Amino acid sequence: MIATYGGFAPDFQNLSDSKDTQTLLEALRGLPPMDSIADPPTHQRNGNGGHPRIIDIADCGTAARFLTTFLACHSGTWFLTGTERMKQRPIKPLVEALRCLGASIQYAEKEGFLPLKIEGKPISGGKVQIDMSQSSQFASSLLLAAPMWPQGLEMELLGKLSSFPYLEMTLTMMRHFGAEIEFNGKMTKVFPKPYQSRNFTIEPDWSAASYWYEIAALSEACEIRLHGLCGPSTGSGTASLQGDAIIAEWMKMLGVSTLYDCDSLVLTKIPFEKRPLRFDFSATPDLFPTMAATCAGLQLEARFSGISNLVLKESDRIGAMKTELEKIGAKLDYDSENELVLKTSAQLPFYQRSHPLRFASHGDHRIVMALAPLSISLGHMAFDCLEVVEKSYPNYWLGASFLQIVTR
Repeated sequence: MIATYGGFAPDFQNLSDSKDTQTLLEALRGLPPMDSIADPPTHQRNGNGGHPRIIDIADCGTAARFLTTFLACHSGTWFLTGTERMKQRPIKPLVEALRCLGASIQYAEKEGFLPLKIEGKPISGGKVQIDMSQSSQFASSLLLAAPMWPQGLEMELLGKLSSFPYLEMTLTMMRHFGAEIEFNGKMTKVFPKPYQSRNFTIEPDWSAASYWYEIAALSEACEIRLHGLCGPSTGSGTASLQGDAIIAEWMKMLGVSTLYDCDSLVLTKIPFEKRPLRFDFSATPDLFPTMAATCAGLQLEARFSGISNLVLKESDRIGAMKTELEKIGAKLDYDSENELVLKTSAQLPFYQRSHPLRFASHGDHRIVMALAPLSISLGHMAFDCLEVVEKSYPNYWLGASFLQIVTR
């Protein structure tokens, strides 16, 4: 998005091959270039009888939020849509903020959700408030566009600051490409200073790395090397921008040691004390399926908080994990303090190849990737859909081919 707003060809190394990344790239490639989008062909102009340009982002929530702002501030008539599940994921806070800045956006079906009909036009910027309770991407979407607006942007963050490390990562990336930003608590000011073309090497995904931490935790012994990841302190002194890097600290409590070796992480087993644990996912919600499955596989009681937004993901991840973990005797229930408590059975079942444990994917890549490592403890298992992992980690099954996943 930064390169597109800045009007330069991206010089990025290690760009993800995930379906989410490719969906956003394909949508951007199909749009007019930046130097002509403000003055579109007559057939695209409002009021000239042209039909809206349909952009289908499938189940990519990131593309939905980032493209909503992008299309709103560029001339043309656009129809932004996605899968049925995507149409159930909220976008109202972003739409309301853009309307306050002068955008013309209408809901084509249900109020507060995709699909959207957008009459794109230049936006000057100004002052706005944005509720981050449901997603940090609402704020990131506005911030990414702000350096290109004549007035820049003054934005006040409202509500619970969900997934805040992702917002910090957005600001760091913007500064890398020349944006001038003042950030003070819940107030952010972006000055009208266009992006500058610079090279950038993209760090591998710590969310994806979490499944290898789970594999390590469930193994009796291991030495797993993960290339390219930065941690709190590496040989080069580079720190990760990703909040999910906290998985290294959490997994130490579950018997996994992390050695930072130049540009790699080496995971090994260490002794650990089996005791009840507590995890807060307010800043790192994508780690919930991993931690829930790992604790269940290790037969550890755990308490989970900061998970209210998980019902809004690719699936209701709380309901999905509750349903699937019950198949191995684990229970997920809320207590009087509204924390989700995991309790496990005294003994895990074990499944043969002829009668594998059958898990449902719930159409969610993170549910499948979190449950699959349990085959180390449970034996053979099957899923109704293996392809969902392509959304974020297309090579997951290639790397984890030793897991005992026997059929679809």
